[in-house]
Amino acid sequence: MFGRTQFAVAAVIVTAVIVYGSLYPFMFRPAVDGINPALRALLESWDEPPISRSDIIANILLYTPFGFFAVLALSRSGGIAGKVVLITLAGGMLSTSMELAQYFDANRVTNASDIYTNSFGALLGAIGGSLAAGSFRWPLLAQVTAARVPMLILVAWIGYRLYPYVPTIDLHKYWSALKPLILYPSLSGYDLFRYTAIWLTTSALIEGVVGVGRGWVLFPLFVGCVLVGKVMIVDTSLSVAEVTGAASAILLSGVLAFNASFRMTLIALVFYGYIVADRLEPFQFSAIARPFVWTPFLGFMSGELRIDILSFLEKFFLYGGAIWLLTRAGLRLRTATLLIAATLFLTSQAERFLPGRSAEVTDAIMALIIGAIFALIGNEPSNARDRGRIN
Repeated sequence: MFGRTQFAVAAVIVTAVIVYGSLYPFMFRPAVDGINPALRALLESWDEPPISRSDIIANILLYTPFGFFAVLALSRSGGIAGKVVLITLAGGMLSTSMELAQYFDANRVTNASDIYTNSFGALLGAIGGSLAAGSFRWPLLAQVTAARVPMLILVAWIGYRLYPYVPTIDLHKYWSALKPLILYPSLSGYDLFRYTAIWLTTSALIEGVVGVGRGWVLFPLFVGCVLVGKVMIVDTSLSVAEVTGAASAILLSGVLAFNASFRMTLIALVFYGYIVADRLEPFQFSAIARPFVWTPFLGFMSGELRIDILSFLEKFFLYGGAIWLLTRAGLRLRTATLLIAATLFLTSQAERFLPGRSAEVTDAIMALIIGAIFALIGNEPSNARDRGRIN
């Protein structure tokens, strides 16, 4: 029962984020004629296509976590198909209520296509949650589904790196993806550090999912799949830094294999250092400070949808990965979450003096939300030696 309660709280948090993002800035006009105009506008838009492919993907991704956590909050009794249908309908009802409310909200548009894509996202999430809750006879599958936190972080990273997930068989595209690697090779020390830190983190995440032994085998395969995917997927390309960073991570993982605890601590410190450096780079501060934005997620809601999606997935990987690594290095989850949130808040204050940066409270709040979700869905080992770790 307690486990279902945790997932129910996670579903409520996700729902609150959906409502906040859908209705901000909460500037409603009076419903003089009641809800009928909103219903009419929604019904009249039933055959209007989404604005872009980015809108489709964004709407699906927005409701996928809702479906995932909501289906896990249901009782284990009953058929899987019935639960999936129920959660999909719940997602559709939530989306419908948001679309109707948006009719009265400033700068919002009511469109039935959002309901279709939101419901599909809830469906995918419910299917994924059902698989995660299932009992598998194969030890590897059971291990993967049990490692919810590292899997969630890995999925966010894959979603960020392989967006927009559309493969092609165009040979010219393959050549374009490889051009920067072959014709215009360029490698800076910072880029090498960045990609090495990221790939080392993915290796730690894979190890957290499948174990140390399998991780040494699967990590190089994972690297190869991601790099090939970037060649085949439209609007993506490879760089020398990404390939070299992957090779460095594979080499370092082998060199540091003698001590798993030391390796995890080192990766946590390297990744933490990368996050700080990335937020303060290029370290050219101005004398005049810009205002600090205290409205959460303002930047997400005022930017281009495609960029917002990628930014959210990247930040979830960065902040979630840092919190998870720190817990694996020995910190308690609460301490790791507060440390990352405080770091993000302080670096956001420093960003007030960096040209072209948005100094907001959003990142610190994101870290707190991510930490709360990890506390709700992760399993804290009882062994004192593993205290603070999330499996």
